Amino acid sequence: MSHTRVRFGIIGAGRIAAKQIGPAIQSAPHATLHAAASRGLARAEALGPARAYRAYDELLRDPDVEAVFIAAHNGLHKDLAIGALQNGKHVLCEKPLAANARDCEEMIAAAEAAGRHLVEAFMYRYHPQMDAAQELVRQGVIGDMRVVQASFRLHLTRAEDVRFRPEWGGGALLDIGCYCVDISRGFLGDAPEDVRAVGVLDHHGVDTSVQGILRYGADCFAVISCGFDSGPMQDVVLLGTDGAIHFSQPFSSWRGNPQLTIQTGDHEKVLPFDPVNTYQAEVEDLALAILHGSQPRFDARTALANARILDRLAQEIRRMPSRKMTGGPGGKQCTPHTSSVRRPHSASP
Repeated sequence: MSHTRVRFGIIGAGRIAAKQIGPAIQSAPHATLHAAASRGLARAEALGPARAYRAYDELLRDPDVEAVFIAAHNGLHKDLAIGALQNGKHVLCEKPLAANARDCEEMIAAAEAAGRHLVEAFMYRYHPQMDAAQELVRQGVIGDMRVVQASFRLHLTRAEDVRFRPEWGGGALLDIGCYCVDISRGFLGDAPEDVRAVGVLDHHGVDTSVQGILRYGADCFAVISCGFDSGPMQDVVLLGTDGAIHFSQPFSSWRGNPQLTIQTGDHEKVLPFDPVNTYQAEVEDLALAILHGSQPRFDARTALANARILDRLAQEIRRMPSRKMTGGPGGKQCTPHTSSVRRPHSASP
């Protein structure tokens, strides 16, 4: 390529596009925001592109757009990505890349046929704390890996939230549980021998809470928890035979000052990190791969490995849901009954 900046287009102009993706593309050294598309033209224009469209297809047909960032809801990811690839564009797509593994396979086939990059936009992977944690584990600082504990929870109360729409790929597992599975895979691998899960389904069949266990061999596990019914919170702990590594901000590492706490025996060490715009980092990584004819750090095969585990978890919670939620979002689902707790009898009267 003769130019030094990749011309990006954004599809979907919701909150994530306005607050994170648009500014990330604008600030990336080797990217520029050439176009944006939204069903509300004013929202597309508000992102500040050179061109704004009210129809997604119009952006996909724009010959000057070289790469697209898909920020639309999960239910549109497959069709939009395949449409972009068939129009000769590289794709950076919000997580999860696809609603299931079968869709993911179709998207990968389309990318291979088009000779274009297809990348799942897990921004947290690009923070230096992830490389640092991987290196600590490789060095055996906490001994042999035994357990990854990963939790990500939000408290959603708006019934109209897109994440409560099953036809649009709603549910806690796809929205935030995908992070828990992805980071677990990063330390334990792509192929758990066994998957178990229970969950809560609302009256539409959307999972609002999921607790799962992935078993890797006889003595290695990932324990994940995600939901829309509590929080907000996120937490990741790596447990080894000789110690533990705790992430203070595993997934929202683009803000504040994330740190790793390493505990071995009676010793504790804290590794602080400077703020890093991980959204910009994922855009820049793809832009450089396009400009240099190289490979991005992560390809769609990692997304497929994640999707296969998410499919297994989804099958489990629909096979054995813990209960169905009868109230609306944010309704009270679990009430402790302290009066029913059995207490030991006292020896005195």
